[in-house]
Amino acid sequence: MAKDYTKLAATIVELVGGEQNVSSVTHCITRLRFKLKDESLAQTERLNQTEGVISILKAAGQYQVVIGNHVTDVYDAIPKVSNIELGGEVEAEEEGGNLLNRAINLLSGIFMPMLPAMSAAGLLKAFVIMFNTFGVLDSASTTYQLLYAMGDAVFYFMPIFLGRTAAKKFHCNDWTAMAIAAFLCYPTLTTLYNGTDPVDLFGLPVTLISYTSSVLPIIVAVYVQSWVEKGLNKIVPDMLKGLLVPICTLFVACVATLFVVGPVTDFVGRAIANALSGLLATVPLVAGFLIGALWPCLIIFGMHWGFIPIIMSNIGTLGYDVILPITVGTNFAVGFAALAVFLKTKNPELKETAAASTISALFAGITEPAIYGVVLKYKRPFVIMALSCGVCGAIAATGGLTQAALMTTCLLTIPAIGGMVGWLDVIALAIASVITFVCTLIFGFSDEMLLAEDK
Repeated sequence: MAKDYTKLAATIVELVGGEQNVSSVTHCITRLRFKLKDESLAQTERLNQTEGVISILKAAGQYQVVIGNHVTDVYDAIPKVSNIELGGEVEAEEEGGNLLNRAINLLSGIFMPMLPAMSAAGLLKAFVIMFNTFGVLDSASTTYQLLYAMGDAVFYFMPIFLGRTAAKKFHCNDWTAMAIAAFLCYPTLTTLYNGTDPVDLFGLPVTLISYTSSVLPIIVAVYVQSWVEKGLNKIVPDMLKGLLVPICTLFVACVATLFVVGPVTDFVGRAIANALSGLLATVPLVAGFLIGALWPCLIIFGMHWGFIPIIMSNIGTLGYDVILPITVGTNFAVGFAALAVFLKTKNPELKETAAASTISALFAGITEPAIYGVVLKYKRPFVIMALSCGVCGAIAATGGLTQAALMTTCLLTIPAIGGMVGWLDVIALAIASVITFVCTLIFGFSDEMLLAEDK
């Protein structure tokens, strides 16, 4: 029988200041993300003590309630206990807060809805590559080609997916945004790009780039669309809006992308990719260690979302990414830190929390329950885990490892990691896991920390 989460939902709504204090609420894989009118009305200490709530985080202009694996159930129960509308976005979301918070909030809003599709497609693509590497599938066979297409299609048509999610964030017509993206993915553009003849539009030279699998061009193109659309809606008579606004917006945004947005964003994307690759090539040990060690800290504040466009741009521009192999050890190190706490503690509540969060991290790749409920809470396990992730990053960077697609990392996907990235990455994540587990078990945690916490 399914558990009833209405009581927990009602408690959360009450403790964030009541429904009248909530501007909007959304959710990600493990967190309820509230936009509150007045954060001072939220009773953070009581929420932290509420059964079913792992932790409270204030980041990216949001009041985030970390729930864990059952976040969707709690989220769906909110309308049953209040008049709060789910998924509402408010204009203040982009206007409030500092520039960093606004940027992270924007990027997470654009990429987060795509995460399930990207993870599933990336994992399927990784397994197909692995089967080919092991000689199970011949790359010339139609079976391989069809399976590879299943995994690669999401990434090939990435602009269309991003067009829709970006339109939601920029508050413009999502169908027009998808039409712009479809134009960028149209086979004729790919043919012209791969050809040797010069391309022009109205006699003006066009510098074509490869838009399939790209990230930055469509996001900026939709931003341009939003301004064109808003401007036209102000001047076009109501009786003509349905006809003139979409066609003029589509035309202006597409032309602007061909002449300006595409070439500029392609230059920026390649500059970032080359700078990152150059840094890792020059000082791989140091750069890899720093990126790997800092990644868990970025996850805590949601700042890792700022790297998603860079990662996806690298894959679209270079055909691979260099950040993913460096950060591959994070989920495993977090899980094994929680496992060590589970084995060492005699506290029944902590043991239950640690067991559940270990399973979540190691078998589902969802680390927030372990990070907030166990690892970060007692500080020392977090420091050990972060340093261990740095070791993993240093090994991956020194080995020059690359990854061709985004995918979930957990125990179940280790064969895919080995097949797509290389077994050196598996060795690196294993080393990080062992260091974290052993050090946490020996000196990283004791039940005395619970007594200190109660004082």
